[in-house]
Amino acid sequence: MKKVFTRNENALFTQIEKDFCSQVMKEKIIGPKQTTINNILNYSKALSVRKSSIINHIEVVLN
Repeated sequence: MKKVFTRNENALFTQIEKDFCSQVMKEKIIGPKQTTINNILNYSKALSVRKSSIINHIEVVLN
């Protein structure tokens, strides 16, 4: 089996990867707004899914 990388090349790649990860971790992680989360949770509370004998499922938004 042939080696694709030498030890030095592998060490250099590992160092570059560590540097990149440390730069990425310094940046602020951005997530969804609280209003978006609230909207999704409210929708899930208002959604009703029932099994039907005629068709597979009936989905109704109760608002």
